[in-house]
Amino acid sequence: MEEVPETFTFKFAVPENIKWKLGAYDHFLASDLTGDKPFKGNLVREISIMSHPNENYIGFTTRIRSNASDFKQALGKLQAGDKIRVFFFGSHIKLPETNTPVVFISMGEGIATFRPFIIELLDRYSETTITNINIERSGKFVYQDELNGLPANKIKNVLVTSRNALYEGIDKTLENKENVYYVVGSKQFNKCKSSAKSGLI
Repeated sequence: MEEVPETFTFKFAVPENIKWKLGAYDHFLASDLTGDKPFKGNLVREISIMSHPNENYIGFTTRIRSNASDFKQALGKLQAGDKIRVFFFGSHIKLPETNTPVVFISMGEGIATFRPFIIELLDRYSETTITNINIERSGKFVYQDELNGLPANKIKNVLVTSRNALYEGIDKTLENKENVYYVVGSKQFNKCKSSAKSGLI
């Protein structure tokens, strides 16, 4: 399904005996290797899983532009019922084990990594507080309808279209010294210096 222009979510039935952790990534091969199809490395990508382990599908969200890679071109040709291969799950993110306020900072479809964490936190802790900061210059935000439907007293969505607004949103969270921060984005995004006050990214 198309989330916003040029950004798509792909959902697949969960294979038997497959389990993944929150915040996991997986290697997706945009082919089922049926018949005599050879394995092609350019059809493999490591992508974050956007679905919660308790949901009845495994999914990911990615952009497919006109100059897409071979992998994304193959994704764009998939039809309902088509199969792909998944292998080598991994995860580098772990949630706090207490009811600690959390700030998620992401760029564009990078919010896909945080979606299962948001679901888990809202379910696990009755008093949880989440600040979800996402920057998308186009103003077309992934999962916006879903996010807007979440309890406003538990999650604050800060959706911005400029760096200045991003920094302002981050700076406001610094008033709470108990916040735990998670950042997902491109290498340039993660290395970028924020305002003098925050210095978080």
